[in-house]
Amino acid sequence: MPSFEARLKDFEAANTQVMGISTDSIFSHDAWAKSCGGISYPLLADIHRETVKKYGIWWPEMNANYRATYVVDGQGTVRFVERYGKGEIPDPQKILAEVKKL
Repeated sequence: MPSFEARLKDFEAANTQVMGISTDSIFSHDAWAKSCGGISYPLLADIHRETVKKYGIWWPEMNANYRATYVVDGQGTVRFVERYGKGEIPDPQKILAEVKKL
């Protein structure tokens, strides 16, 4: 998301790796990133839906994933989750505040 790209240096300063993951293909990710003016963090393609199912954001009726943000600590423990409705987007400032609590 461009809003995370704009705050990427703040996340890096908090020793955090930002990444995106969705059920879209790498080709869709590339096209989307180019349409946003470029994204420098990794976009992961979960085309087999394994990760979105494990994290509970699988949307079977759409054969896709719900939008959600996870903060995972260095030991792999999920410390924060926020799921978004249709049209809602995450607030990078709020997520950065959650990261800084760790």
